[in-house]
Amino acid sequence: MKKKLVSVILSGIMAASVLAGCGGTTTEETADVSESATSAESTESVGAGSVSSSSGSTAAKKVSDGDVVNIEMYGLGFFGENGLDEVMDEINKISEAKIGVHVNYHILDIATYMQQIPLMLTGGSDQVDLIMDTAMPTTSFSTFTAQNQLMDISEYLDDYAPDAKKLLSEYLPATTIDGAVYALPAYRTYNSSYYVIMRKDILDELGLTEKAEKLSSWSEFKDILQTVHDSQDKLPDNMKTTAMLCNADTQGNVMMGTYTDTAADSFADNYGFDVLGDANRIIRANDDGTVENYFADEDYKASVERTIDFYNSDLIYKDSATAQDGADQQMANGVTFAYTVQSEIGVEQAKKSATGYDVVCVPYLDVPVQSSNVNTWGWSVPSTSEEPEAAVAFMNLMYTDPDIENLFVYGVEGRDYELNDQGEAKLLDTKQYQNSDFFFGNQFNAYPAEGTGSDFRTKAKEALDKAEMSPYFGLVINTEPIANEQTALSAVLKKYENALESGSADISTLDTMNSELEGAGLQKYLDYYQEQLDKWKAEQK
Repeated sequence: MKKKLVSVILSGIMAASVLAGCGGTTTEETADVSESATSAESTESVGAGSVSSSSGSTAAKKVSDGDVVNIEMYGLGFFGENGLDEVMDEINKISEAKIGVHVNYHILDIATYMQQIPLMLTGGSDQVDLIMDTAMPTTSFSTFTAQNQLMDISEYLDDYAPDAKKLLSEYLPATTIDGAVYALPAYRTYNSSYYVIMRKDILDELGLTEKAEKLSSWSEFKDILQTVHDSQDKLPDNMKTTAMLCNADTQGNVMMGTYTDTAADSFADNYGFDVLGDANRIIRANDDGTVENYFADEDYKASVERTIDFYNSDLIYKDSATAQDGADQQMANGVTFAYTVQSEIGVEQAKKSATGYDVVCVPYLDVPVQSSNVNTWGWSVPSTSEEPEAAVAFMNLMYTDPDIENLFVYGVEGRDYELNDQGEAKLLDTKQYQNSDFFFGNQFNAYPAEGTGSDFRTKAKEALDKAEMSPYFGLVINTEPIANEQTALSAVLKKYENALESGSADISTLDTMNSELEGAGLQKYLDYYQEQLDKWKAEQK
């Protein structure tokens, strides 16, 4: 068993309860807290749960005192976009008046975004001024930078985004390569934990709720799953499920998330580690500064063997390796009793909203804040942008103006949501517009969602401030020199990873996968990451 990664920067325990990725206002990933950071011009607050602070920095330049500058912005939307035009009308009233910029925001679904944005950036025929960096491989910060598709915005920050630069000063190293800033990370709850999510109605029906709430090991979890499995005939029809435990994502992963070592039976001995931003999840950076192939580690093998045991005990959804629906949808559809997820403070309310059920959420592992946590979601200016000054100026507004944040997240007040007496955003039934609170600028500027508490944003910010940091935070590796190996290794993983991590493959498949990884350039890949880590460590002295 490897020793737990020790923080050399901050210490503290991540919040035990938590929206892609997360318990938040509107998504399955996080209830990311938004600090109400304000520009030098105002100190407005968005509600009891927000934190307002004056930046004290020089006011950002207005892009134009004459004609309004138009920018084209591309990103994702998960919850309803029929009312986007009205939302953007309200946003542009603010943006045009404050900075002389008009924004055309184009919402794409995940599949289209992953396919079209890379093509648009290489084609050059479309105007693209601002793009969302995502958790998806083809549109991630690491992929964009490796392909030289992002602009160095360092020279624009002081003039057009001084407030955002100050707000993010602690985290900008995660989007900085060789002194050049290539993105502003979405300001959100970077600290996270992994959770077991279980339907409370089924637990209540079987008298398992107290046992579930005290869950502390994988063997205890298996006992609960087995009891629910064996009790299917006794349950009311509305509580019967096809599976006990389903895929956590659409990559077949059931119990082994990114950055995690779950080999130990006791949750207390499970832990997170730094992957140095490796999108392939091959890299594991150990306490002593060594880099290794995570998939060849005995701890990874032990975790796979546990998953196979659960699968062979008929406790895992048989279609997990190929399922197109994520865990939230599987539970909402009555397919599964439980699943695992990476999330943050507010997870109970977020998962109730996402699945339609009250749930019991038990943390089993904390993940230290690392560069790849921070740069997973954010905003960048493509190298082909026609209006970089305007794009950066709008980012500054997006990160500092609470009205902009709440329009992007909740829509138009009175049509899409209303504020209750606690200052929480209550969604209305119009379903015209709604989006994820961790996408846009400053999550801490968003109203707390109904049911999370008026002080939710404050608590989330406090949890972030106490979060453990990876000793390698700030290391961002340019993977362009190993781009061919990265692609070849990814192709190997796609052949085997889903089956292994869903439990449907024989353990011998792991040896086959590692052998093929070696043939696809694994050693060069590992050596490069080791060299970059060694170089970075030497520079810190």
